[in-house]
Amino acid sequence: MYYGAGTYEAFARPEKPEGVEKKSAYIIGTGLAGLSAAFYLVRDGQMKGEHIHLLEKLDLAGGSCDGRKDITKGFYMRGGREMDNHFECMWDMFRDVPSIETPNVSVLDEYYWLNKHDPNYSLCRATVNRGQDAHTDKQFKLDKKSAMALQKLFMTPEKDLEDKKISDILPDTFWKTNFWLYWQTMFAFQRWSSALEMKRYLCRFVHHIDGLPDFTALRFTKYNQYESMILPLTKYLESHGVKIEYGVDVKNVVIDTKGNKKIAKQIQFVKDGKHETIDLIEDDLVFITNGCCTDTSCYGSQNEVCDLSNVKNGYGESWDMWKNIAKQAKNGEFGNPDKFCSDVEATNWMSATIATSDEDIIKHIINVCKRDPREGKVTTGGIVTVKDSTENWYLSWTINRQPQFKSQDKNMVLIWLYSLNTNKPGNYIKKPMRECTGMEVCQEWLYHKGI
Repeated sequence: MYYGAGTYEAFARPEKPEGVEKKSAYIIGTGLAGLSAAFYLVRDGQMKGEHIHLLEKLDLAGGSCDGRKDITKGFYMRGGREMDNHFECMWDMFRDVPSIETPNVSVLDEYYWLNKHDPNYSLCRATVNRGQDAHTDKQFKLDKKSAMALQKLFMTPEKDLEDKKISDILPDTFWKTNFWLYWQTMFAFQRWSSALEMKRYLCRFVHHIDGLPDFTALRFTKYNQYESMILPLTKYLESHGVKIEYGVDVKNVVIDTKGNKKIAKQIQFVKDGKHETIDLIEDDLVFITNGCCTDTSCYGSQNEVCDLSNVKNGYGESWDMWKNIAKQAKNGEFGNPDKFCSDVEATNWMSATIATSDEDIIKHIINVCKRDPREGKVTTGGIVTVKDSTENWYLSWTINRQPQFKSQDKNMVLIWLYSLNTNKPGNYIKKPMRECTGMEVCQEWLYHKGI
């Protein structure tokens, strides 16, 4: 499918590429991007699945679209992707990936019918005073100066925004607007985030600006994104002979430059503690996922604080590989990973998953979102931001359709929350979120529900 060519391109079947029988592909990373690359090689590239090799460091595919039950920690999800109806490549893929729950329909069919019958929208976007509606009331509250600055940012050429922060572009009045509250908490932006990245987000989601205040722009899966999206996709790939190799920590891709041509010559990786290599020929294709928003994840539990001892500026599995690749560039053509990973204090974030069957807590949830989460339908419709915590943890929380895991008890409700400020004390728990146990994180959240 070509950019912007509509259904004329999307519905036509591609011709079989010449010489594809001789080609093999190596895909580093099994996040949504890596798995999608494998899918398109199978369906459109008509490459034999046996020639496609996915290399994954973890023991589970999906990258940041994960979700699992740990026997000691319970259910947890590091994060999830917010999706809209203009994810053209993704929906083009999932219309041909069979559902693993409903016979004879695709993942897209299942997803479309679900969101048609149970459309997404929020009845409370933010709270104040421990669980009271903040009445953002779908308003942006943009003053003229902020509105004009946003329009100028949208129109500014990318080259003029390089190395600039959002705070270099937008006026001080902007930080008090509802627009910034919506934008910052939905996309995890900070004032020091890249102005260029914000411009790209504005361009990408401009058609959904009117749905930003109440999340009518969004669509959600039935279960967590691992079970609803990643699992059907991996089963599709495996059914076509694609091999996913887990426990493979790729350290470098050796690239040879000849004139204007860049040729990958070797993949260097560690598996089971041993350094190994894959030598490549010119018919081999290499796809690399560089960087990851959940790189160097570390975990706490109900009674344990996260161990942050391995979190250091400039280090991380995906960053280390990208740095080794970038070193081989003649003129910076492989990018600059240091821009993304050299300041952990600025780029870290923290999430938690809370499980409860407590009737009193569920009543307080209903008081906020005006829906009973146990009905199996849209509950919060997206994140609820705690405005009282903007100078503290800056908490937001959400409840997706329940059960969020197939194995979840029908009376259990799972709440996902995250913090933008992990280094500031809470309103109730007087220490930073990163220094808290799961129980303390839960207590802070409960406090903001009025409990």
